[in-house]
Amino acid sequence: MLIHIYIKNIALIDEITLDFDECLNILTGETGAGKSILIDSINFALGERTSKEMIRSGESNALVELLFFLRKDEAVDLLKDMGIHLEEDRYLLISRSINQTGRNICRINGQTVTLGMLRQVSNLLIDVHGQHQHQSLLNVGKHIELLDEFCKDVLKDYKNRLSQYYKEYKAIEKQMENLIVDEKEKERKIDLLKFQIDEISDAKLKKNEDELLQSQLKILYNSEKLTKGIDHAYTLLYDNAFKGSSAYDNLGEVSKILKDLSGIDSELLPAYETAENLLIQLEDLSRDIRNYREKIDHNPEELQDAEKRLDLIYNLKRKYGNTIDEILEYKGKIEEELNFIINSDEKRKQLHKEYLELEKKITDLCKKISDIRKEKAKIIENSIEKVLHELEMKEAKFSIHFSQKEHFNDNGWDQVEFMISTNPGEGIKPLSKIASGGEMSRIMLALKSVLADIDEIDTLIFDEIDTGISGRTAQKVAEKLGFISRKHQVICITHLPQIAAMADQHYRIEKKVENEKTISSVQVLDNQQIITELARLTSGASITDITLKNAEEMKKMADELKVNFG
Repeated sequence: MLIHIYIKNIALIDEITLDFDECLNILTGETGAGKSILIDSINFALGERTSKEMIRSGESNALVELLFFLRKDEAVDLLKDMGIHLEEDRYLLISRSINQTGRNICRINGQTVTLGMLRQVSNLLIDVHGQHQHQSLLNVGKHIELLDEFCKDVLKDYKNRLSQYYKEYKAIEKQMENLIVDEKEKERKIDLLKFQIDEISDAKLKKNEDELLQSQLKILYNSEKLTKGIDHAYTLLYDNAFKGSSAYDNLGEVSKILKDLSGIDSELLPAYETAENLLIQLEDLSRDIRNYREKIDHNPEELQDAEKRLDLIYNLKRKYGNTIDEILEYKGKIEEELNFIINSDEKRKQLHKEYLELEKKITDLCKKISDIRKEKAKIIENSIEKVLHELEMKEAKFSIHFSQKEHFNDNGWDQVEFMISTNPGEGIKPLSKIASGGEMSRIMLALKSVLADIDEIDTLIFDEIDTGISGRTAQKVAEKLGFISRKHQVICITHLPQIAAMADQHYRIEKKVENEKTISSVQVLDNQQIITELARLTSGASITDITLKNAEEMKKMADELKVNFG
């Protein structure tokens, strides 16, 4: 639902802020006041093609912001898939700006998005119907969705089964494609897989073996340095050949002195005990160093073996994976693939049998689903024709055309397109062939009346819906708009008092000159201003007591009608 709109520097609009009602919003005003600019601004924000010429004269850029409240989940799910954050309050802000270079910046909740992403989201939020905008009706792909929404209670179980069968069907199809048919290719593949399995198996790889070998090589490469260092350390600690005494000898002398002195002063006893403990630790340290020295090996064969083993592992990594774990995982996969290929003939027969069985189940479901759609389509056709006749399209013929795709998918085999004939003697044509914006708006109005309970799009905008109608037809159009606005938010621009009287919120668009500049502005009307505006729409510039009285009566009747809509 469109909650709020902000427009700055577009055509005659300097700056406009509007808050919309959740039901029927009516905009009226003199011809040229800027009503079409308002719709153009909304279309601009929704991602329609535009140019820098729309920027108000003398300004460097233009901006439109639309604030929505998302009542339904389809748009929420799409935003999540796009990685766009949505607050818990479910408000969504769409903005689009353009500067004099023609550069556009599109944002959704402050996050910059592409024009394509903006259109994808906005298509789920608003339908605009006027002389040039009929996006959902002209999108043939949406027709089957609308029809299925109408049939959803009956179709639900069938479509769920079809979706499951189709997933299984495509999975089997992929497996069959992976089976090798050519015998030479099959043998070549078997030989390759066996070679790879044998190469990995023969290596007898162990977990983390490469890391252990690298540590071992580091020691082997530095064995001479380790030997010299350990010998020197041992000499310093324990060998009195170093300058006549070792650390052990010196510490032993210190211990003797402290022992003698502690007999004189007991305060030195802790120092003596520490010296004794250090002697024991020095003995242990010397022994550990001596043992390590004996293990150091200068064996060049061991170094060569380690290097060869690492080369083998690196070669396997280059072919089969970045780590030993990945290599072993790859081996498991190709063992499965080899087994699959060796048994491919038997497997192929089994898969083909399952494939045909599923195909039969799917075609049976497709026929059942198609029959349901066609049965429901007749109800929709009759209902829409009835509404069109009420809307003064007396000769209109509405039809839902079915054709069968070359191959089914997870939605069946039907292709659906809405068709219409608006004049006597004219053949049924696709909706895209309808030339009149007013006719297209009334067709959409009829569709929305019939499908009001199931349509997922929250906000509908109707422009020029009153083209070429008056009197009783205008009243019928007003009633349909009032009815639809109980299920959807409706924003409508009109010149007819019958339609304007049905408003839950009424806005007047005016054009005035300020500081030698023409500016369009929008005013929310109170009850008395609504009566005055209805009188103006009825009689033109000359407003009399009679027209005001008629306007009051018209508004009263409209309010009474709206009570019946619920």
